[in-house]
Amino acid sequence: MIEEYYDKRSSSYDSTFDMLYFKVFDVITWRYIEPYVPVDPDALVLDAGGGTGRWAIRMARKGSKVILMDASEKMLEIATEKVKDESLQHKITTEKGDITNTGYADETFDMILCEHTLFLFKDPDVVIRELKRVLKSKTRLIISAHNRYVQSLACLPENPSPDKVNNALNIILRKKYNTMTKHGKVKIYTWTPNEFRTMLEINGFHVEKIVGKGVTMPLRISKELFVKKEYSEDLFNKILQFELSLCEKPDALALAGHIQAIAYKP
Repeated sequence: MIEEYYDKRSSSYDSTFDMLYFKVFDVITWRYIEPYVPVDPDALVLDAGGGTGRWAIRMARKGSKVILMDASEKMLEIATEKVKDESLQHKITTEKGDITNTGYADETFDMILCEHTLFLFKDPDVVIRELKRVLKSKTRLIISAHNRYVQSLACLPENPSPDKVNNALNIILRKKYNTMTKHGKVKIYTWTPNEFRTMLEINGFHVEKIVGKGVTMPLRISKELFVKKEYSEDLFNKILQFELSLCEKPDALALAGHIQAIAYKP
């Protein structure tokens, strides 16, 4: 079902990231990916659930080779075309696969990125264990998760009914999940910041840093504004400045829609 959902979305997927929200989101995301991307041309990075290659292309430009693995054939077709357009065929290999069972040998990769993907898995430990297995010792996993606190609060309208409050409460209590599809077949799994850290540590990672992304949106800035694709440069810069002032503060993580960890494999 996940593969089918992304196959259908593939042709319009990249246009989503023209929104104000994702323009800010992407600057912060790359800020906490770029310093860890190997520059050695022989280094190999796994972009786990890499979709249309948004991050694989940037990482390949830094110098390393990248395996872009995704379950959606249609997303990979778009990624392959983008790689050709960038003349990066010698740097990026697109591969249809399952990131819970990659098929690679132990300690293959010099870095792994799993961005905006973990939320699709009910059992995240299976993903994290597999990524740890194929990651070399003394290297990093950069991985993100959706924050359950913010997802729950975002479900509350300004004038909520008892049913709306109960719906938000059920998300907090994990009795209900938001979904990507109208019929509820692709669920969005979420974690609190502490749960996210504990999950990584239990699976053998040392968490160096967790940063928050999306503090201003959707809880404070209206959806009508954050989906805009035309906005002033000054507005963008001020929102980004606000986000960056909070993203590394541990006590502000609960405010962020997404949380991104830089985790080290001992």
